[in-house]
This record gives sequence, structure tokens and C-alpha cells, in this order.
Amino acid sequence: MSDKTTFEGRGIVKGNVTGPALVSRTPFSFLGDVDIRTGDVIGELSDLRGRNIAGRVLVVPATRGSAGAWRFLYQLKQHGTHPVAVITGELPDPSVVQGAILSGVPIISGLADRIGNTVTDATLLCVDGDSGVVTVIEAQ
Repeated sequence: MSDKTTFEGRGIVKGNVTGPALVSRTPFSFLGDVDIRTGDVIGELSDLRGRNIAGRVLVVPATRGSAGAWRFLYQLKQHGTHPVAVITGELPDPSVVQGAILSGVPIISGLADRIGNTVTDATLLCVDGDSGVVTVIEAQ
């Protein structure tokens, strides 16, 4: 893959960040899949179990949420253990969107499959939640 590959999706939460990818093939829940104090994935159903989401661009097919998921994403931000952005395949759970707005974590949807099948973990991505564009800065 050449550098500067771009993907266009739907910007859900505004913001511009750069960070290394963390790619999952399973839906992700901020309520139950992650330890808010450390950012470690602890959920039994997640293929990211044992990995850490802090400072990463989390690429997931979907978010699994509940009415309280926003609080967990917000707490991740307060502890400094949050992902810098979330890229989903499906529209994210509304509670996750609320938490991302409060936490300043950009979300782009409609891209997880395309990006997840193209990049590997640690690939450096630039996420522009304003325009819905993700740019591969450095392929791994």
C-alpha cells in the first residue's frame, strides 16, 4: 500500500486526530469490554482482549452500547485511557456518540470494513471527523 491512501466515510463526531490503528473484527462495548482505569480490553467477547485502546484509533465493525455507555467513554477520557478516535462500519450506538461528543473523540462510520481489511494494527491514521476522511499516514 502506498502512503497517503484515503478513505471517505460519514463523520459522526467532529475532531481531527492522528494515532496508530487498533483493528477489531468484533463489535465493541465501552460498557463492559474495557477497564476505564487502564484502557485494557477485558471483555470475553472481544477479539481485542488483552490489548489496550489508550491513544489508539479504534477500528470496529459496530459498537454495542446501553444507555450508560457514554459515561464509560467519558471516564476513559478523564483517566487518559481513551481511544483518540473510533471508526465503525455501522452507525455507532447513540450513547457512544454522546460520550464521544463529551470527550472530544472523533467518530467516523461506514469505514471499518474497508480500513480493517487494508491496514494493520499500529498503522498510523489521520482521522478527520469533520469531513469523514481517514488518511493512512504510514503503513506498517
